[in-house]
Amino acid sequence: MLDSSSARRWRRLAVVLVTVGALVGLPASPALAAYAYGTVSTGGWSLNVRSGPHTGATVVGSLADRSTVGLSCYVYGDTVSGPYNTTSLWYRVDGGGYVTDAYILTGSNDPVTPACGTRTWGRTNSGNYFPWGQCTWGAYQIFHDRTGVWPMINGNAKDWAGSAQANGWTVVLDAQPRAVVVFQPGVQGADWTYGHVAWVDSVEYRSDGPYVHITEMNALGIGVWSTRTVKDVVGMSYILAP
Repeated sequence: MLDSSSARRWRRLAVVLVTVGALVGLPASPALAAYAYGTVSTGGWSLNVRSGPHTGATVVGSLADRSTVGLSCYVYGDTVSGPYNTTSLWYRVDGGGYVTDAYILTGSNDPVTPACGTRTWGRTNSGNYFPWGQCTWGAYQIFHDRTGVWPMINGNAKDWAGSAQANGWTVVLDAQPRAVVVFQPGVQGADWTYGHVAWVDSVEYRSDGPYVHITEMNALGIGVWSTRTVKDVVGMSYILAP
């Protein structure tokens, strides 16, 4: 288990203000389940989303001009020329697939997300074996719904960070979206014996630090879904989804 008393690392992201648009042909996913955002700028035509960071990779969807796209992580691939320079930088978009940075306005020619390799895949399981209606069942179910995999995690909510890390999943202390947040007992209303877990939809940076917008089960009763916003404090850790 992570030492929840460790010094926390505060990190801010540059926020790009964009106009919300349409995402075409990709699987449905939460609008805020991304690390950063960009705006598609193609001059009127749709931008292909490909299965890999290569111009010859299979087209798996498309993005409308001037639409908002959630960016999960970056990789380097084929070099492409566009309105935003000639670049080999590509982003994995929220929902799956890759787009070239040459047609995405992010406010920077440098990456605005972590590298894709920083969210490691660990060992997996075959289904949701947590008790239905508990916070563990809910967080585990959302993880699968967003990624298509069941991560190998065992124990009560308070034990999840250590279990996930031991099974190869990336666990950090910095608040991040597209992750399971683990609350140690008593932290932000978590059960004093078992702790609590929830899914992080997005992170908001305020003057006093990060706040996380979460979706959770059993905060208001067994089997009940709810959402809330809580400040990121000592005693919270994050299991990153790929």
